[in-house]
Amino acid sequence: MERDRTRISLRIRHPSRTAAELCGALPFAPGRTWDVGAPRTDPRGTPRPGRYGESYATFPLSEGAGPPAEAVAATAERVAPYGERFLAWRAEGGTVEFFVGWFMEGGNAGDEFGPELLSRLGALGIGLSLDIYSGADA
Repeated sequence: MERDRTRISLRIRHPSRTAAELCGALPFAPGRTWDVGAPRTDPRGTPRPGRYGESYATFPLSEGAGPPAEAVAATAERVAPYGERFLAWRAEGGTVEFFVGWFMEGGNAGDEFGPELLSRLGALGIGLSLDIYSGADA
């Protein structure tokens, strides 16, 4: 597993709260954000058709080598103090998830996201989204 790397971001979507509200409620530095109803843009700021249907904020939280499940568990502990807030946002129609970029250099790899870890994420109101890259994409 030493050849594996992960990059984990916390992603939050909300139907009515502003990105500033979401960001202001957490101590993490935000990455990309937008507000519900704002004109759409690509990551470089180029206008795109339409308007956003929800507010969004992403927070880069972790990057490093090693087993992805271990990185997710460590990141879950880092955000655990905000679990009640995440659950409240979900109750209002929002979503909260870890976006995990899993980078493998050649071959294949695997990892177990055990029931204890998945239960912990669920108790915090955090979904798990995996994006897997291998070979030249890693």
